[in-house]
Amino acid sequence: MAGQADILLESGTNELEVLVFRLGETRYGVNVAKVREAIRPTELTLIPGSHPSVVGAFKLRDTVTTLIDLHLYFDLKGEPSPYESRRIIVMEFNHIRVAFLVDSVEQIYRLSWETVSPVPPVGATNTPVTSICTIRDNMVLMIDFERIVFDISGEDLFELGDSESYTPTARSDARILLAEDSSLMRELITKNLLRAGCPRVTTVEDGAAAWSLLQKQANGELEHPFSILITDIEMPKLDGLALTKNVKGTPQLANIPVVVFSSLVSPDNAKKIEQVKADGQITKPELGNLVGLIDRLLGIENPNEGGGTAPNSSPGASSPATVAREPAIA
Repeated sequence: MAGQADILLESGTNELEVLVFRLGETRYGVNVAKVREAIRPTELTLIPGSHPSVVGAFKLRDTVTTLIDLHLYFDLKGEPSPYESRRIIVMEFNHIRVAFLVDSVEQIYRLSWETVSPVPPVGATNTPVTSICTIRDNMVLMIDFERIVFDISGEDLFELGDSESYTPTARSDARILLAEDSSLMRELITKNLLRAGCPRVTTVEDGAAAWSLLQKQANGELEHPFSILITDIEMPKLDGLALTKNVKGTPQLANIPVVVFSSLVSPDNAKKIEQVKADGQITKPELGNLVGLIDRLLGIENPNEGGGTAPNSSPGASSPATVAREPAIA
């Protein structure tokens, strides 16, 4: 997709690019970092016995991709437009390529995470919408596509750790701050940490809430300081890269290990994570390796520790911008 590499041109700027699309009269959005391309409908092969929202599969440049109809997944009222007049958005995240059928594709906008708000908690606890932003005076709902794929494919997408292989005693005092906007991922990560003997986990839904707690720690206002920060990248108010940059730029917090935990798997994003001086990075499908990485960063001996990296380089900076452009339609 044209311009995909523009996302977060400098690490820690707290910006993102959003591809806006429509289902009926409602506008939805997805981080461009997840989008490979937008294409016109193509010939489908039906998959017998598949999930009701899976309408088939197609081949695009030698890769067979599952197509999920978001009209069917959301059980929207009213008939969608004919298949031939709709659009397909091909995405890639968590080492998975999957496509979503929508009514139309609008364009790409660059905005700051500061303009993105969490979903109100009342009546929206089970929604696959993670946040809301306002673009051109109208609300755009940001969808949790990881949750949609999880609902269809199940927990097999994640490599959960084996609790029997851990010696939890050494972890019982570690105080973990988890910043993650997806309720599904908060639940999965917390459950995995609890199984591994990490009972002291504080969760927040956005980077700004995490930064508020860490500022209190920097000022000596927390009775029990956090031992380590685990953060997603995509979050309302303050993204994980900007949060990490803030932490590492604050002398009182710089020694706290920071693990960036994200579905955005690419060499480009790995470099951005290194630039903000995160102590480790791990992808969401590798959830089972998270505890081993925590052990290494906190100096906890564990013969079964798992993967992760320990980058260390200089952060970048840039000024905010708001731009709009057309997406590439193949």
